Amino acid sequence: MTFDRKKHLKKLHKHRRKETIEKVEQAIQYLEITKQPINFSRVAKQSGVGKSTLYSIPEIKEKIVIFREKSFGKNYSQQIKKEQNKDVIHSLKRKIHSLEMENKELKNQIKYIYGQVLDSADQN
Repeated sequence: MTFDRKKHLKKLHKHRRKETIEKVEQAIQYLEITKQPINFSRVAKQSGVGKSTLYSIPEIKEKIVIFREKSFGKNYSQQIKKEQNKDVIHSLKRKIHSLEMENKELKNQIKYIYGQVLDSADQN
């Protein structure tokens, strides 16, 4: 009988994932019992699991998002949308400003070229 490395690695990965999920669930329960806000940073710190791992496992990610919204209130997602809207507005204002500056520069170039054309027409 030969040792199947691929099968062993899959089994090991499945076991580690299960342990990670258990750690995260225990951390969420602890944070919930102690009435602490539940978010990715706190869960990662409490469980000893990296934030990227929390985001990469869909069932954990959904669970934390749900608890986060509960712990911060229903307005949390609305606050995020407002902040995103502010960022978009600020970005658009910067874009408008840069386009206005470009427009002004192009108008100056046109005036300069018209001046050159008029000067050359007067000389003829």
